[in-house]
Amino acid sequence: MIMQQGGADWLSWIIFFLLLLFLTEIQTYMLIYSITSFLNEVRVYDRLGQWYVVAIILSARKDLINRATGTTPYEKAISLKKDPEFLRLLEWTKEVLDSFLITPVTLDPSGVLQRLEHLLDVRKKRLRGIASRIALDAPDHLKRNLESALEAASAIHTIYKIAEHIFRVGVNTKSYVYLMQLKMLIPFLREIVISYYDALKAFRAGIPIGDSVGPMVARKFFGEEVEVDRENDIAYSVSEFEGRYILAIKALGPGSEVGKPGEVIRRIIKELNGDVQAVITVDAALRLESEKTGSVAVGVGAAIGDPGPEKFKIEHACTEYKIPLYAVIIKESYIEAVTPMNREIADAADKAIETIKRIILEEVPKEGRVILAGIGNTVGVGNEGIKLSNKGIESAS
Repeated sequence: MIMQQGGADWLSWIIFFLLLLFLTEIQTYMLIYSITSFLNEVRVYDRLGQWYVVAIILSARKDLINRATGTTPYEKAISLKKDPEFLRLLEWTKEVLDSFLITPVTLDPSGVLQRLEHLLDVRKKRLRGIASRIALDAPDHLKRNLESALEAASAIHTIYKIAEHIFRVGVNTKSYVYLMQLKMLIPFLREIVISYYDALKAFRAGIPIGDSVGPMVARKFFGEEVEVDRENDIAYSVSEFEGRYILAIKALGPGSEVGKPGEVIRRIIKELNGDVQAVITVDAALRLESEKTGSVAVGVGAAIGDPGPEKFKIEHACTEYKIPLYAVIIKESYIEAVTPMNREIADAADKAIETIKRIILEEVPKEGRVILAGIGNTVGVGNEGIKLSNKGIESAS
């Protein structure tokens, strides 16, 4: 009996030391299994995202479907795969999915924003050219939606490639710490991937996303006539409120577009010789987990989430002419910002409108001028009563 008890104790100690010796290896293999499951999930979203892009392309290019042989969807798909023109469209799509932007050198910061703006303009021109060559005679708003759909699919594809890279390096080196870092990021990466996938649905249907709340608010201040600055993809209109003149601007809709509001605001202020009593920017902003979606807050500064050039133009123009710069933000999560707009955010637009009216009455004297910029993606937010024009901006009075 004593011998059996002693043998059991020895066996327990052996198992204990084996676990100590191989614990890291066991945990590594468990991590590999868990991360492999996540990568398979992202791979599915990656392919579905590319499918959505193809669906948008085919909705704009009915000619490709009409000339495809076969009667069933499967037969037409087989025929499309052999169509040289369709294959060329897929090559352009793959180019966008794998595209990248090399940011300017910052060791010499002089002119870095101008260089960054130039690179962003070149990238946008290239993407717009590809979308135009793919969609051909499709309406402009469909081409804009295709651009954003390509960028959303590219974001999913990039996340998948980076996660796959980290995973393979961790497997090759058997590094538990390396894999553990990826494992900790999985919940956040999954949310981002799913949100961009949902954004593809919005771009395909042409409906507003959470980030469209800024343009939605600005549109409420549009007058009967709306002018268009096609060079900067901006629509603007003058209206009157309680004896104050409001020049409201937003990106040109209803296609997916953010425009260059900073350039337009800078030009407006210059043309009016600084005779502007306030500039108000309204945009969606990331909320804290303790905050409710749709809550509205007021601050000072330029509420715009661009890489820097447009925000700099707004700040520089307001500083040069000593114009007060106010910001009204509608709080939402980064997932809500790129997915179809929910009821809370839509209702928050009315709260933001009342807040803006209050600021104008409190801070702007009668006969004063206000520039109101609705910042954000204007997908699904049109320009009612639009009057196509490329004229310069006249005095608000």
